[in-house]
Amino acid sequence: MTDQSQLPAILAGDGDRERSIELLTQAVVEGRLTLEEFSRRVDIAHATRTQNELALLTQDLPAAAPSNEAGHARVRHVALCSRLVRQGPWEIPARSSFRCIFGTVVLDLAQARLSGLDTDLEIYNLFGTVTILVPEGFQISVEGGGAFASQVIAPSEQPLAAGAPRLRIRTRGPGGTLHVRSASPAPGRPVLPSAPVPGAVELPAPPSGR
Repeated sequence: MTDQSQLPAILAGDGDRERSIELLTQAVVEGRLTLEEFSRRVDIAHATRTQNELALLTQDLPAAAPSNEAGHARVRHVALCSRLVRQGPWEIPARSSFRCIFGTVVLDLAQARLSGLDTDLEIYNLFGTVTILVPEGFQISVEGGGAFASQVIAPSEQPLAAGAPRLRIRTRGPGGTLHVRSASPAPGRPVLPSAPVPGAVELPAPPSGR
C-alpha cells in the first residue's frame, strides 16, 4: 500500500488563494484578526505553493456560512485600505453589501440600472468614507450607524413622482463617514438602459418646474 505521507502535496491555484483571502477578509471585518495579522497572512497566501499551506492560514477561523437566501442573494464588495468606485452605466442588484475598512467607497447611481423598485444597500464602515450619489426620483431611507460614525444626508428636494423606486441604506460599524447626496445625472434620463432589460426599472422623470 502507498504511504499517504509520501504522496506529493497538491499545488494551490489562484482560485484557492482567492478563497483563502476572502475568509481572511471576513475575519478582519468580524474583529477576529487585527489588520497587522490580516496583512501578514495575505502576504503568505500570495506566496503559498500548496493547498495544505493555505489551509494553515485559515484553520483557526470559521468557514464561510452558506447563504440561505434564494433569488436575491446579497452581492458583497470590500474596500480594504483602498478606493472602490462604481459610476457610469452599471447594474446594481436588489441587495448588495459594501465593506469599507480604512478605505473609500463611492457609489454614483446617476446612470445605474436597477433590478427592481426596491434596492437595499448594506454598508459596514470601519473608519472609512462612503459616498452615495443619488439622482432625483428616489425615496431614500438611512438606518443604523456607529459609536464614532458621522452621517451627512442631503438628498434632492425635488418632489417624488408616484411609484418612485426606494433606496434603503443600512449602515453599521464602529466609525467612519457616510455621505448621501444628490447626483448630477448626465443629460437625458438618469437611469439606463435605453434597450429593455428583463426586470429592470427606470426612474420616473422628475416633475418639471416653472
